[in-house]
Amino acid sequence: MRRGTPGQSQHGYDHIRDPVDQYEASARLGPSKSNAGTETDKRGLQGDYVNVAILLVLYTLQGVPLGLSQTMDLILQEKRLSFEQQGIFSSVSWPYSLKILWAPVVDTVFFRAFGRRKSWLVPTQILIGILLIWAPSQLDTLLGETDGAPKVMELTTLFFIFYLLAATQDVAVDGWAVTMLARRNIGYASTCNAVGQTFGFFLAFTGFMGLEMYGYCDLATFMRIWGWIFIASTLLIAVFKHERSEEERAAAERKEMMMMSAAEAGGELNVAHEAGDIPDSIGEAYAQMRTVLTLPGVRELLVILATRGVAFAAADSLAQRKLVERGMKKEHVASLTVIITPLNILLPGIISRETSGRPLSGLFKNAYLPRVFVGLFSMFLVIGAPDFAAHPDGLPWGFLLVLLCLLVVHSILSTAMFVAMMGFFAQVSDPAIGGTYMTLLNTIANLGSKWPNQFVLFIVDHLTIRSCTGKELPGETCPVWIDGFVPVSIGCVLLGCLWYMAFAERLDRLQNLDISMWRIAPRRV
Repeated sequence: MRRGTPGQSQHGYDHIRDPVDQYEASARLGPSKSNAGTETDKRGLQGDYVNVAILLVLYTLQGVPLGLSQTMDLILQEKRLSFEQQGIFSSVSWPYSLKILWAPVVDTVFFRAFGRRKSWLVPTQILIGILLIWAPSQLDTLLGETDGAPKVMELTTLFFIFYLLAATQDVAVDGWAVTMLARRNIGYASTCNAVGQTFGFFLAFTGFMGLEMYGYCDLATFMRIWGWIFIASTLLIAVFKHERSEEERAAAERKEMMMMSAAEAGGELNVAHEAGDIPDSIGEAYAQMRTVLTLPGVRELLVILATRGVAFAAADSLAQRKLVERGMKKEHVASLTVIITPLNILLPGIISRETSGRPLSGLFKNAYLPRVFVGLFSMFLVIGAPDFAAHPDGLPWGFLLVLLCLLVVHSILSTAMFVAMMGFFAQVSDPAIGGTYMTLLNTIANLGSKWPNQFVLFIVDHLTIRSCTGKELPGETCPVWIDGFVPVSIGCVLLGCLWYMAFAERLDRLQNLDISMWRIAPRRV
């Protein structure tokens, strides 16, 4: 293994994944420039149809472990684990928030003869496949089917490894997309990421729930099938998909640029080279991150990103779990995902049209308070939830309608904030180190959602007050006097209002900051 010239580092409710995970690569890759009227654009995807199909397969595979972890999370909820134990399991997703720590290694260390991206892609996917085939033999023990006590730490370790491998595969695939596609089609990489990852999550979560509900297969069989799919598809790609070397990529780009007019080629090349300036070593990549952190605007933005998620933690992390605790079946949760998933795919493209100009002080700020109060409505929805045991055949229509409306509003507001945030990142990121800059901002944004969600899971049981009489039989629990979900929800709403009062003007100030204040070096031409 050797170090080569690194490529560009690309990188609601609880059952609906954080969009920062799902669309992170689209923000880093960014839209491709249009060259209307040139011969290159007229060709469209000609020559790239197979490459787009391969990227869709790779991103779909990436979504499968994420969907399986959500399935496992729902199973644990149905087993009435404490919220603190559920909080421990929720930590499995942290590798996606921390992958910036090892992304430079993936970008710079590889076997040249095998391929820069395949050096990481093939082993990570093979390991995921092996784990998916082996893990079912341990499921009964891990889920407590033999002794009645789920092994939370062991399950957390297993799925943490799944996420670690999937996050590493994500770095490799994002980087490969840049060299696999022709320059004119780079914009399709973000589409492949969003569609593929969402589809993989959908297959592994909602797809399994449907198959299990109708008795077609159990979780062990489902995981083994996907394990063999991982291994077979990875071997096919390893053997039959050629990865272009840096020299081949450069030659192809020169040929493509020669087909454009001189003026258009010059402008496009400048942009491409600026955005593609990349570190020559692991040390340089980490040094670039340290340099970005010295900018005053970045430091203030990072405080905003790291704290903005506190207001939404109760609604995002607890609301669905409380409904399951009260008897809502996991099949009903999966059915709601079927309805919401297409909306989550379409919304970013629709809302992105509104992000030009002032995304941070406009769309982001305007959506913040309404989303805060969605948390309050979620609390009332949980408190007023019907007795699910009295409706074994389905959810009451009135409750279902209110829940769907709340989910739709939540999806619109959370996606609006996310798209605005990504739009602002694209505005201010220094193109001289575009990949490192954008990945750093994305990482902090991701962490700003993760830590509050996990924190409320750890504290909600401690804030629940039960009226124990001392006459409870073994195995029974005391009646709940004050559900910890209520004070946590109210606290999140109040903190959200205080956050808005403290940071609303800072959002305006950061938006109005001169673009030179976000740069670490003069732009090259």
